[in-house]
Amino acid sequence: MPHAERSPDDLRRRLGDWAKRRLARLGGVEIGTIIAAQGGASSETWLIDALVGPDHRPAHWVLRIEPRGHQVYQDPSVARQYRVIEVLAGESGLSIPTPIAQEDDPDILGAPFFLMARAPGVAPPNDYHREGLLATATRAEREAMWAQGIALMARLHRLDPAPFAFLAPPGNAPGVDGVAQELVRWDRYRGWAAIPHLPLYDHARRWLEDHRPAPRPPGFAWGDARPPNLLFADGRCTALLDWETASLGGAETDLGWWLFYDRMICEAAGVPRLDGIGDAERTVALWEAEAGRKAQAMEWHIVFAGYRFALISERARALAIAAGRLPPEACGAANPAVQLLGELIPG
Repeated sequence: MPHAERSPDDLRRRLGDWAKRRLARLGGVEIGTIIAAQGGASSETWLIDALVGPDHRPAHWVLRIEPRGHQVYQDPSVARQYRVIEVLAGESGLSIPTPIAQEDDPDILGAPFFLMARAPGVAPPNDYHREGLLATATRAEREAMWAQGIALMARLHRLDPAPFAFLAPPGNAPGVDGVAQELVRWDRYRGWAAIPHLPLYDHARRWLEDHRPAPRPPGFAWGDARPPNLLFADGRCTALLDWETASLGGAETDLGWWLFYDRMICEAAGVPRLDGIGDAERTVALWEAEAGRKAQAMEWHIVFAGYRFALISERARALAIAAGRLPPEACGAANPAVQLLGELIPG
């Protein structure tokens, strides 16, 4: 259900009744202001202010409701996302909002949902080379924020993947090569998403198969590793966000995603690179220094990121066209991700 179709008053009542039962351990909860979060097309997200306990301590939460009928992703399970957050919140050295509770019963709010603490801070916008937090910062400030993001990504990649075994796609054992798991996952996604056919997708998939890197053990991957999913306050990263596509695909799938996205909104868009935000070579070098190893098969992983990004963005654009928010010609060749994918595939 989109934000516009849900009454904040009804949401407050339903959530308040649920909190009395599920959050009794907090000593009482009074739900206050509820406002729709800005941005984000894949999940319904609300910002909640509450008073907690007998002393009415202020609490600030984020409510994420599993999408129904407007799915960008094939399996948008909030239960899976919440499990990722729970595991990550137990790790030191990471900026992960505290998980509060998760609910499977769809009768409460119309779909499963979870609550987590709301971290302070501001995220860079999608076009971060043009505007927003990084664009208005000094060179030293933005370089420090960029470096923090890469260091935290590398910290994720050093985690033991065993606690994330539940991320293996159905029918795949957790120990199977991470790249193989991801290829299976995105083949299924392409079939499910009913994306209009483009010869480019077949060409890209053949290239990925023909140049598949040597098998590597699974490793935890964020899934949507990019600056807009980082919150900053006073130059310090306060939160890593968005785990809908977390996987066992391994570190390079994240690094390729970071590089593809940055190239798409910068060089491919004809936008000057902000001074202090490293190019691909500097980004990889910093990641390698933080990860303690060399990045492998990065050409392949950047193309794979482009393939995934093109499929996801085509699905999101098709939904927006159906809802009247984009013109019919916004898909295919008009999609910047599709354009860049075509430029990346050798031959």
